[in-house]
Amino acid sequence: MVKRFVKYNPAFLEGEELIENFVVRQVDFRMIIRVIRENTVASNQHVLIIGPRGSGKTNLVRRVALEVGRDEELNKACYPLIFAEESYNAVSAADFWLEALFHLAEQTGEERRMQSYNELRRDPDEQRLGERALWQLLDFADKIGKRILLVVENLDMLLSEFSDKQEAWKLRHTLMNEPRLMLLATAIGRSDEIDHPAHAMFELFKIHELKPLDDEECNTVWELIAGEKLPGEQIRPVRILTGGNARLISLIARFGAKRSFRELLDDLIDLIDEHTDYFKSHLDTMASKERKVYLALAELWSLSTAKEVAEVARLDINTTSAFLGRLVSRGKVLFEDNGKRTKWYRISEGIYNIYYLMRRRGGPSARVKAAVKFMVSLYDPVASVKMLIDETATLQPEQCKDHFAAFEEIIKSVSDHQLIQRISLETSRNFLESPYLSETVKNILVVENITESKKNVNADVGDELGAIKVVLEHVNDLLKDGKYDIAIQLLEQFIVQHQGRIETEIAEWVVTALLLKALILGRQKRMDEALQTFTALIVMYRESSEVEIEALVARAMFYKGMIFGYLGRYNEAGSAFQQAIELDGSPDNVLELSKEYVYTSRPSISLIIELFVELAASGYAKEALGILVDSPAEPHLEPLVVALRLYIGEEVRSAVEILEVAKDVVKRIEARCSSVIAGVE
Repeated sequence: MVKRFVKYNPAFLEGEELIENFVVRQVDFRMIIRVIRENTVASNQHVLIIGPRGSGKTNLVRRVALEVGRDEELNKACYPLIFAEESYNAVSAADFWLEALFHLAEQTGEERRMQSYNELRRDPDEQRLGERALWQLLDFADKIGKRILLVVENLDMLLSEFSDKQEAWKLRHTLMNEPRLMLLATAIGRSDEIDHPAHAMFELFKIHELKPLDDEECNTVWELIAGEKLPGEQIRPVRILTGGNARLISLIARFGAKRSFRELLDDLIDLIDEHTDYFKSHLDTMASKERKVYLALAELWSLSTAKEVAEVARLDINTTSAFLGRLVSRGKVLFEDNGKRTKWYRISEGIYNIYYLMRRRGGPSARVKAAVKFMVSLYDPVASVKMLIDETATLQPEQCKDHFAAFEEIIKSVSDHQLIQRISLETSRNFLESPYLSETVKNILVVENITESKKNVNADVGDELGAIKVVLEHVNDLLKDGKYDIAIQLLEQFIVQHQGRIETEIAEWVVTALLLKALILGRQKRMDEALQTFTALIVMYRESSEVEIEALVARAMFYKGMIFGYLGRYNEAGSAFQQAIELDGSPDNVLELSKEYVYTSRPSISLIIELFVELAASGYAKEALGILVDSPAEPHLEPLVVALRLYIGEEVRSAVEILEVAKDVVKRIEARCSSVIAGVE
């Protein structure tokens, strides 16, 4: 069952609902409870929780307040007094205590306390007002025999609104010396009010910063909202795109509860558009130049230097650096030090980049779309195809060009062979033969192989080779006419007739015929038969010492990997690619095949990942990178390009989301490299 979710105001949830919804931040929760239990001396340890918008600060402190009321020991010692999420009226220490008195009257429901509040608020003497309001709070604490736990949100904003710095010092003096009061506060980021030795709140608090949710925690939130966890690694790209922000995870889970993983990420842009108010809130409190710097960083969507940001913002470097520093202090921007006296900046919530790039361009940028598509392929090659068939069932092929393009990509990633067969049965012949559906790489390679001329023909068997060439040319004609079954029969007759011949030239033609038969079977979607044919070829000719045959066997192993990839059996595909590299003796043949595949019209991202992981793990990372750079596929494979650069030791700057995905690819390469080494040993 999908849980009730309140976007911005957990206070609207009933106590039991809030407890039920509190499924992460357990470590943070226990830390705060421990501090409250240990506050038994004359001077209390106050706590400040720091975290960006949506990180779960409100849920956390309200859960703590509920626990104080539920736990017998804590309930005897403390009374939680919860301020409103924004205390706009508190611009002085006196206002702060008056605001506390108001919430005390609200919580207790005692009319006389509300009357006292209304009387005090009319007192023109600020000093007297503050003392009287504070006295009433302390009197209440004495009467119930408990400390008051003041739960105050957005303390950073509250302090920044104080009319005079001395007001903050007054507040500090009371908190330092009054054991009946403990402050549990939240803030969006660190600021001079808290960190600078010259300011009142310096070292007053035990500061606890909320870290982004990890994959497991994100999936726990997802399960709470959507009713079930995302399987496998599917939560990881969601975590990367949201920066582990609890609120954004909740929004996406609510949005994507009934969607397939592929649909969810494809529709992520629509979700962002639906919640423009949340993303616009990032800009509401910024001054114009500060906003300009922030948006310049969003436009770059990469780790960027102050100089680069200044150029995009059209501001001088000193002004830009100052504003970046302010944004860092407020938690809106993060920086990394590369150890060379250079700071690289990025926006703390990466998903805002996607929002901004979309709003700026009127639609998602190609780079964002490519990154999301890569994530789908890396973390979940299995996609829902039934929905695509249902959507196109009532349409003519020419009415849904995008569906044809998507069909090819999706079908390649399906691992369930029975599902592939069912889809083939349910899909009309017209759909499969539509001119809008791209030819697969296997078909392209069939044409290349059947038209390839053979060299070094031995004169002693020239007549027989001439007859063989006539047969294979006839097969070529049959293929051009679409007569695949007849072509396969002819090839099988040729293979049976010449199999076992020891003459190198004839053996080459037998291997070529087996290769061609397997590729035709693949074109007909008869994948099991294609795999059997490739396997038979490899078993029969793997031990050949002839260079030409070795190359053909390696090519067969490469194509076998392609078939595994088509079936979604990516581990087996990777193993086949690795064996193809080993069989070939030199990487040139496999690298050339890899390049041919990358340069096809619609290569499978999932298959490219497996192929290039194997190339890198086998020692050809630089060559693999050379294939991708400047290729038509490069814009769609940025995380893979970044991963290869990282793997060979290059310094890389990119969007933090892309870097995270790239690092996962590097882990795959390293794991595969270890496996290869272990196999050799």
